[in-house]
Amino acid sequence: MRPIGLLIDHAPDKIPASHRDLAQCPPVAALSTVTRDGYPQTSVVWCDFDGRCVRVNTMRGFAKERNMHRNRRVTLLCYDPRQPLRYLEVRGMVVEMTEAGAAEHLDSLASKYAGRPVRFFGDCIPASFAETEIPVLCRIRPAHVVALNATGPARPDREEGKHMGGSIAPAPPSIPPSHLDLLTRPICGVFTTLGHDGQPQSTVVWVDLDRGCALVNTTLQRQKGRNLLDNHKVSLLVVDPGNTSRFIQIRGDAELVTKGAHEHLDALTRRYTNHPAYYGHIYPEAQRRRETRVICRIHPRRVTLDAIHVADH
Repeated sequence: MRPIGLLIDHAPDKIPASHRDLAQCPPVAALSTVTRDGYPQTSVVWCDFDGRCVRVNTMRGFAKERNMHRNRRVTLLCYDPRQPLRYLEVRGMVVEMTEAGAAEHLDSLASKYAGRPVRFFGDCIPASFAETEIPVLCRIRPAHVVALNATGPARPDREEGKHMGGSIAPAPPSIPPSHLDLLTRPICGVFTTLGHDGQPQSTVVWVDLDRGCALVNTTLQRQKGRNLLDNHKVSLLVVDPGNTSRFIQIRGDAELVTKGAHEHLDALTRRYTNHPAYYGHIYPEAQRRRETRVICRIHPRRVTLDAIHVADH
């Protein structure tokens, strides 16, 4: 049996060389901040690494910028959506937020991601936005780093259009039909919970949908399960692997359900790996008895879609 993953051994606050590429302009960087009402908010951002701090760029007045002013605890999860089980999670503190040099940093980021020299205002978004938007450079100093390198086959795309339970129940208006496929295709998401100290903690998870609620399967013994027992406020971000500028973020309240959790997990395993069972394939069968499986039903309170400038950014 092949192990599902390997945690890279490194100093807890250092980004290991094996995952340094994921700190330097990763395909997807998911920044989780904490809102005024205590919910994690997860946003797609660009990021790079200056050797000591991970750097992100936002705009003055955006929700994540306001969140970071109130609460400097953040988490950045970086990964390639086509290889989602190799990821880097950086939990840390925002040690600086400055407008000085922010525009130049934003142009540098835009050029790195574009692969050629560009200007953010004028090449990436309309030049007129420069009249109203003020970039803010944010430096995040790592306090705890998780570097995961997992193995395992991915399910072929030919099954992407199928929901694990058969027909899809109509979604409530809070999940727009335009982005419903991101929750029904086998695409991994970024699931963020809050630790006992209020620090956001993010992991890559398998995602499902049922009657307007996004579903995540976990155990009460894992960190995110322990977090959920203490705090029901969560967020889920799902990014389209074929177009990383397209995403959906759901902030909401977690309901934990134990009934049917193992069956749900096996169905997810078939959907994502084309194997009939989780235990015995991903983890040893004996581990089933040591874990309390739960389905986390996320009841949406706020849904955010990809956009250049919307109130929730």
